[in-house]
Amino acid sequence: MYDYVLRTSLTEHKIIDIMYLKGNEITQRKIKVIKINDNNIEAYCYLRNNIRHFKKENILAAMYTN
Repeated sequence: MYDYVLRTSLTEHKIIDIMYLKGNEITQRKIKVIKINDNNIEAYCYLRNNIRHFKKENILAAMYTN
């Protein structure tokens, strides 16, 4: 369901918000997707100000930012 939002971020260079499960903690991140693989997302993370890798299975939600 969130795949459409991730692909739109990739093709239109849009910043999106994701809810991400990291261990037992849920974090909210602002990202811009750089690359999508079968199981992973490579994106620029505005929280860490660096390129990060996210497992698709750990992304709980994805939405467009305002």
